[in-house]
This record gives sequence, structure tokens and C-alpha cells, in this order.
Amino acid sequence: MPVVVISARGAVDDRIGLLRLGADDYLVKPFDLDELSARIGAQLRGRGYAGGAEAAGGGARAAASDDGHTVLEIGRWRLDVDAHTFRIDDGPVSLTNIEFAIIELLMNHPDTVFPKRQVYELCWGEPYMVDDNTVTAHISKIRAKLKASGTDGYIRTVWGLGVKLTVPR
Repeated sequence: MPVVVISARGAVDDRIGLLRLGADDYLVKPFDLDELSARIGAQLRGRGYAGGAEAAGGGARAAASDDGHTVLEIGRWRLDVDAHTFRIDDGPVSLTNIEFAIIELLMNHPDTVFPKRQVYELCWGEPYMVDDNTVTAHISKIRAKLKASGTDGYIRTVWGLGVKLTVPR
């Protein structure tokens, strides 16, 4: 989660010091609540936490299954987060941990474009260092596994921007 510091200390050295220690943003008191809200929203959007299903006006339906598991459903896809299973219609699809993380990210934020850097950082849980084909290769493997079901088109490449989940209505 991002860290937004709110402080009465407005000296440049104080702000720079906290930003260098890891704060993501710094706001000096007194401040406007709308500005604070906008800054928090910007930090969350940058990490893929906001602007997803709610902003898109729909998306994955999250529910608890009979056994209490968190389940995401969108189109013909069903992802049981707790059991770590993915199904299309009623057929299971075998995914690696990273592939599962990518599908979960996209299902939680349909119609949201994720740059490769963001997909890498959110799904691998480490900083993105170089522009290589790691994310592209994993997306290709996922699409290959989805091809038999005809749902490989759910994952769309937005040229020059990234990848997103779009389910036909």
C-alpha cells in the first residue's frame, strides 16, 4: 500500500527526507480534503488498486462459495481464490502461480489497461527492472491455454499501453 504523509512540517528538507525514506507522497497541513483524496486516488491507481471494476461499471462478480471461498466470476470464467482453481464453464484449467496471479489481477479490474511494468510488479511482487518479454510470454501461455474454450480473446493487448480483460456482453 502507498504511504501518504500528512504533516505540519513543511520544510523542504523534511519533505525530501521522508520521501527518500520511502513515503510515496507528502502533504503539508493545513490541506484541502479534495486534494488529499485526489493524491490517494492517484497513488492507488498507479498500483492497480483503483479504477477497476467499480469505475468500469461492472466486472467480476465476487461471491463466497458454499465452502466460504472467495470466488470471482466473469463471463465464462470462474476463479476460486482460496482453492487456487480456475475454471472455464465447468472445465478446470491448469495455471502456474504467476498465470493465476495475472488472471486474478485482470478479473479484479476488467476493462482496466495494465502496463507490463505494473503486471510484473503486482504479480511477481518485485520491482520491474528491465523491459524484457517475461510478461508477454506469460500472457501468450495463458492465451494458449484458453484457446480451446474460445475465451482467449478475453485478454486483449492495447498496443503501446498494455493488456486488459474485456469480456463480450
